[in-house]
Amino acid sequence: MINETKLYYDITAEQTAEEWYGSEVLLPSIQEFAALLPPNARVLDMGCGPGHGSIKLAEAGLQVVGVDFSEECIRVARERCPVCRFEVQDFLELGTGLGRFQGVFFSGSLPYIKPVELQSVMKSISRVLEDNGYLSIITIEGDKNGSEMRRQVVGGIILNSTIFLYTKKKLIWEAGKAGFEYVREGALDAGLKDKGCRHYLFKAGISV
Repeated sequence: MINETKLYYDITAEQTAEEWYGSEVLLPSIQEFAALLPPNARVLDMGCGPGHGSIKLAEAGLQVVGVDFSEECIRVARERCPVCRFEVQDFLELGTGLGRFQGVFFSGSLPYIKPVELQSVMKSISRVLEDNGYLSIITIEGDKNGSEMRRQVVGGIILNSTIFLYTKKKLIWEAGKAGFEYVREGALDAGLKDKGCRHYLFKAGISV
């Protein structure tokens, strides 16, 4: 079966890079996240796409490793952001081979995670994040936990995908089960907030 989400990002990697490398909408969130970490902290950009967030994390003084399941996104990221390390990896199967990190930046990918996979992803993050490290999640807030079907036409190809929406309460609950403490709602560009996005900060190290 074709993974239509992966195909979408493979096809649009260059276009996404063109649109986002010059954008500063992630800066408020990245700056707040970086301020929580020690200088030169090692950070995982999970679901990094073509590296537009990775380069801004690096510019904030962080050592960045980006992972994404789209080979084309990783190719573009390596070309555009040589100061960061990028690896093709599905974060649903995130292992410890990349080492451990003091921060995990998880922007824009959570809506593609099915409810049955959510706890597995949270536990994967907890395995690679050091105690007292920070997790930053930027996602779409739903009025209630549910899903939306989206139909997109890219290069003449019709792609259908399901977007999963999680409430703040649900995310705090799932993160808590994986050993994360909710810190606060983080800074977020006003335009993203108007589109229904939210930024949540968590800290690792709770005994579970």
